[in-house]
Amino acid sequence: MGLMLMLGLSVQLGWAPAAGHGEGGNLLLPALTLGLGLSGLTARIVRDSVLAVVQADYYRFARSKGLAPWRVFLRHGVRNIGVTVVAYAGVQLILLIEGVVVVESLFAWPGIGHALVHAIFWRDVPMIQGCTLLLAWLFVLMNTATDLLCLAIDPRGPAES
Repeated sequence: MGLMLMLGLSVQLGWAPAAGHGEGGNLLLPALTLGLGLSGLTARIVRDSVLAVVQADYYRFARSKGLAPWRVFLRHGVRNIGVTVVAYAGVQLILLIEGVVVVESLFAWPGIGHALVHAIFWRDVPMIQGCTLLLAWLFVLMNTATDLLCLAIDPRGPAES
């Protein structure tokens, strides 16, 4: 995806620089590379979650009470949809961490992913271990944050989850 964006938006159209860092325009291609790769499945998950909640009995019952559709959606839909979407977003954060390793190298961004790739090529074992430890710690931190956020927004409460 990154190479296609480089060829299309940078080489052919000249809309964005192909590589580098430090300026706002240099962020466009890496962000598109990471975002476009995950957006299709995210849209599908959100759509399926919304349809499941809207077709649920409790949602139809709230609509039958005469509440406005937007009020029913905000009161009974958003939190129920949010649990699924937040849980999936947590999985996607891990995919983003993995993707950053490649994207940083591809677009010449200095970061932990770029450092990890160079450490592998140079066989710098302490650097590889340090980067791996940091990425693993980030993985655990994001999973914990995702679990806590899902627990906080779950309308059933902590006892029924």
